[in-house]
Amino acid sequence: MRSIWKQIYRYTHPRSYRHNENLWPHVRIGRAPEGHINSLDWKGRKIVLEDLSALHASHQDSLVIIATGPSVKILDLKKLAHFKALGVNGAYYLCDSIKFYYYVIIDRDFVKYRHEVVHRIIQDQNLILFITIHCLNDIFITMGCDTIKCRITIVEDIRYKVFQAHVTLANYAKKSHLLSGMSLAPGNNNIGFCQDIRQGVIDAATVSYWALQIAYYLGARTIFIAGVDMTNFSAPRFYENETDIMQNSLESSFQSLIKPSFLHSSRIMQKENVVVYNLSPNSALGSEIFKKILLNDT
Repeated sequence: MRSIWKQIYRYTHPRSYRHNENLWPHVRIGRAPEGHINSLDWKGRKIVLEDLSALHASHQDSLVIIATGPSVKILDLKKLAHFKALGVNGAYYLCDSIKFYYYVIIDRDFVKYRHEVVHRIIQDQNLILFITIHCLNDIFITMGCDTIKCRITIVEDIRYKVFQAHVTLANYAKKSHLLSGMSLAPGNNNIGFCQDIRQGVIDAATVSYWALQIAYYLGARTIFIAGVDMTNFSAPRFYENETDIMQNSLESSFQSLIKPSFLHSSRIMQKENVVVYNLSPNSALGSEIFKKILLNDT
C-alpha cells in the first residue's frame, strides 16, 4: 500500500518535492511563524511536540556532544559524567554512565538497523529527542506511536523541508542574508551554519554537525565534543565490533564538506564567544578548528 501512495505522490507532485514521498498522505504538519514544525498528525493521531522556540537559549550550562568514534573507549567516563550530555546515534550505549539530556537522530539507516538502541532512546522519559519527520515516521511504522515516551521536537534539513520544494544551494545563497542566523562560507555555498534551527539545520554529511548547531541554539556557552574522530573510517564505532559495522560515507565527504564545515562553525563560535573543545586527541579535526584537550585539563 505504501508503494501505491508513493506512486500517486510522484505523479501529482513536481520532482523538487520528491523527498516527501514517504510521508504522504499519512503525515500532516503545521508550522510556526518562525518556520519550524510545531504540530504533527500521523494517520489522524495528534503527536505531542516540544516547542522549539521555548528551547532557544534554555541551556546556559556546559554541554558535551557525545558521538560514536572509537576514541570514546579511552575517555574517562566518570569525569565525562560530570557534564550534561547531548548524544547522537549509538552513544546511548553509555546511558548507564552518562546522563543524556538531549538526543539527535537524523539517520534513517540507524533507525532501520539499530532497533534495540532506538527503542531504548525513545523510552527515556527524561530525554528531549531532536529528530527528523522521516526518522520519526519510520519509528512509528516499525514500533508504533505508543512506544515513544521521550519528549520530541522536530528538526529539518534547511534545503529539504517537509512538504516544501527542495531548494538549491544557489537559491539559498541569494536569500541567506534574509534568514537570521544563517551563515554561508564566503565563496562556498556548500558550507554553512545555522544559529536559529527553527529555520532548519545545515547538513554536512554527519550528525555531529547537526548536534553542534543544536547545542549552539540551546544556548551552551562551552561545548565539548567527544568521539568526533574522522579517522580510520572503516573502524568499528565504540559500541560495534568487526562483524557488526554500519557503513558510512564520511571518508568521501570529509575533505570537501565535513572539515570545511567545522572550520566555518569554529569561526562563528569564536565570534559569538562560544568555546568548543575537542576531546578526541587524534581527531582529524585539527586544533585550528577546535582546541584539543584531555578531560584532565577541564
